[in-house]
Amino acid sequence: MISIGNDISINPQIEFLEPQVNNNIAIIPLKTERNYIDILTLKKGFELGLVEVKECETSQVNTLIVKNKSVTPLILIDGEEVVGGDQNRIVNSTILIDAKSEMKVPVSCTEKNRWGYKSEFKQSNYIANYRTRVAKECASRDSNHFQDVIWSSIDELEHANSFSSSTAAMEESYENLKVNHNQIVEGFKIVDGQNGVVIIIDGEIKGFEIFLNSEIYKEFHAKILKSYIIDADINEKAFPIDVDAAEYVINNACNSSFTKKESEGLEEGYIFENQEGIGTMYLFKNKVIHWSYFKKIEDKINDELIEDTILESDI
Repeated sequence: MISIGNDISINPQIEFLEPQVNNNIAIIPLKTERNYIDILTLKKGFELGLVEVKECETSQVNTLIVKNKSVTPLILIDGEEVVGGDQNRIVNSTILIDAKSEMKVPVSCTEKNRWGYKSEFKQSNYIANYRTRVAKECASRDSNHFQDVIWSSIDELEHANSFSSSTAAMEESYENLKVNHNQIVEGFKIVDGQNGVVIIIDGEIKGFEIFLNSEIYKEFHAKILKSYIIDADINEKAFPIDVDAAEYVINNACNSSFTKKESEGLEEGYIFENQEGIGTMYLFKNKVIHWSYFKKIEDKINDELIEDTILESDI
């Protein structure tokens, strides 16, 4: 049971399924009760012509306009990337856009060396990598100005993989490694009813992600795994999988203190933090539509970048 404030308590009833291992990467599939809320994803919205993403009338780095033409709410997932427009962007937080409506959506640039129209926006095959999402999440707790943190994290991603994109595009770092990553991801199968996952690297739990239902999870399974794999040093050393440790991490997250955050759309957003990690939870009709958790990174460089961003925002 998770108590959120004085009025809301939820019981996600999480089931831990059989672990899967591939080299030094492991996952534990998660399954919660089936939820039947009708929600459109960005992927399906683009495919059906029910979603339009465009620049503002006067283009702005950190804002895009999203139009939902569907009769059901549209969900945008934290870290989800759209490519095209004047530059590629990621969604800053999970947002639920009402049916038949249009809204300005807070985003961050993931391609800092391009500012000029390329094409109509389309959904990327990727979401922000693990380290970028952690850096963004930590910085966002103290400031709304975290674009430099994201750019610096993408620079670090290129450096770590000995790769350089002419426009510093996060998508190109993924594309550079997609053959190897696809082979790894293919080793992790989606289990019937699965709507979440715990990611373990070198025997250490790095994070978990839970979605409203298995249909939404299927669209993000490969993207989530790749977002962790791209930051990992892949090797053939296998580690024992401790399901009890995973249960502890999720129970610890459940027992954290949740603080309500400002919502952009229909969702109710909450942030939480404990000694080990940091995360967000989004509800709609008292159901969890997206819940993410990341183990904190002991990274002096990232800490300094976040501190610099906060100081600059106060000037």
